Order: sequence, then C-alpha cells, then structure tokens
Amino acid sequence: MAKRIAVIGAGTLARLRTRALLSTKKVIVCGVAARTLASAREFGKEIHCDSCFNDFRELIKTAPDAVLIEVPHGVQDEIVLWVLKQGWHVLIGGCLATTFATAQKIRQIAARKRLVVETGYEARYSAMWAAAKRQITGGILGQIVAVRSIALWNGAPTSWYYQQQSSGGMPLTHMTYCFISPIRWILGEPLCVSAFANRIKHTGRGLIQQETCVANLLFGNNVLGTMTASFIKPGDVPGWSVMLLGTQGALELFPEQNTLTLYRDKDKETQDFSSEQDPFEVQAETFIAALGGRNECRNTPRETAADVRIAEAIVTACRKKATVWLGRKTPGGGVD
Repeated sequence: MAKRIAVIGAGTLARLRTRALLSTKKVIVCGVAARTLASAREFGKEIHCDSCFNDFRELIKTAPDAVLIEVPHGVQDEIVLWVLKQGWHVLIGGCLATTFATAQKIRQIAARKRLVVETGYEARYSAMWAAAKRQITGGILGQIVAVRSIALWNGAPTSWYYQQQSSGGMPLTHMTYCFISPIRWILGEPLCVSAFANRIKHTGRGLIQQETCVANLLFGNNVLGTMTASFIKPGDVPGWSVMLLGTQGALELFPEQNTLTLYRDKDKETQDFSSEQDPFEVQAETFIAALGGRNECRNTPRETAADVRIAEAIVTACRKKATVWLGRKTPGGGVD
C-alpha cells in the first residue's frame, strides 16, 4: 500500500525531494503546505495534489503517514516538533535541528514514539562517498593522516541562507552538509574543534555572522582535519573538493563532478559515478522502506545530532578564539 506523504515547503529542494519520493512509486502526496497559499497551490498543481494550505497545521486533515519538511531552519524546529507530536514519521530536508538541545529532544521523542526521523544529508547515500568509505575502511590508503575539504557557494544575501536568524548560521547550514556529515560517516567523531571566521563581502544587518569559516578538527587516531567553507565563490573557481591523505595513498573527491581519484605510488585512477542512481532517490527509497519496518536510514537522530553539536562548537570556537573539546579531556591529554 502506498504511503501518504505530506510536504511542508515549496522551494527548489522541496520539489527535488518530493520528486525523489514519488520516483519510488510507493508514495502518494496527500497535502502541501507553504508560507503562501499561492506557492502551495502552484507546487500542488505540479504534483497533482489538491490539498494545499498556508498553515502546516492544516495538514492534519490529510492524515499523512509521514511528512517531508524542507523549510528555513528558523522555523524548522517548531514544525518538526509539531509533526512528531502528531505521531508522524518525518524526513527533514536539512540538519536535525538548529540547536543541540533541540536535536536531543527530537531524538528522545522519536525513540519514545518509535518514529522514523531522517535528515537530508544525501551524501551518505552517494555511490561516490560509499566507494570512498569502502576503500578507506578496507585499508587501501594505509593509516589515515589528514582530511582537507573546501566548500564554496556563491550565496545571495537576499536568500534565507544568508540570514542569521532564518538559517541558524553558516556552519549549521553549509558546513554540516559540506562536509562534516559524510566525513564523520567515514572517520568517526571529532574530538575537538578550533575555528576562525570572517564576513567581508556582505556585512548588512541580520546577515550571517560567519560568511567564511575555517575549522580544524582532531579525529580519533590523531587524524587531522581542516574544513574551509564560504558563501563566496568567484567565477568558475572549483567549489567542492575533499582530500583524504593516508600513509599509502590519497583519495580526492569532487562532488560536483561526482568523481573520485585514487593516488597510490605513481598510479592515479579516476572513478566516475555520474551514471549511478541519484542519492536523493536512494535516500527516498530507504526512508519509505523504513516506514514499512526495515529501517536502514543512515541519517537517524542518533547519527546526526552530532552534526548540530559540531556546528555549535565551531561557532563557539570562532567567538572565543579557543579550542572546544567535544569529549572529556583525561589527565594524560586524551579524550573520553
């Protein structure tokens, strides 16, 4: 039997994720809610849904099994908590929550009510990232030494991504996605964070406090990480790349091209994953399967609450110009 899915949001990503859900052939969109009724109706017409509202609470009339939420982070927490209160499963388009405290609350509610909650980090469903994980855990690079990532995006100051209150800040909106979440999937949890940030290009009132940010992370086994992220991307400068350096080789990932290059000795091998299934579709299939009892979701609250915690630590490190420990330091200098 097809699952009834309601959608909250009518932007580009709401449309993309809805199409991915519909591609499973196991979904009926039973309702759409957006900030304006006109937007909801326009989107509803595209997907042949007549139940459209400008108040997400009206979706209770449509009796969904699950809800896709793809909205600015500033209003996301209220909506997610309301949806969980109704006893509906939820696919959250972005981060789990805007604060670690709320993330923990969502995790507790989901566990108590046995609800499926999945966040939108589709990189963990990407064939390219999965291949990188297999090769690294298989030891092809030897011992991992360091990871370096760059994530540049030419953000518009008029978009909600650039608004501090609406977005929750660039580390939460951008750095968790590019690439804290998938790197954690491969390397595990960082032990501490230090970071610096500036804002130079767009400095208007209410705009994000960290326009460009460089974060240093220390992972287990003494693996060093550096992440540069910015809402500044001049011209055609390459925007996304990740390099994982090991004692016997290196992997370089280019998410925009969906390619991975392996360096070993004097050899260089590039793998192209552009013909693989869209990770949004893989994630949608996994989420729908979880509603039927086979929960193999990779972005559960247990997995992704840490992304919010790390984003908060980056902001704190920027503000205090200090190292923030995510674990408890031991007398010997280690971390529990």
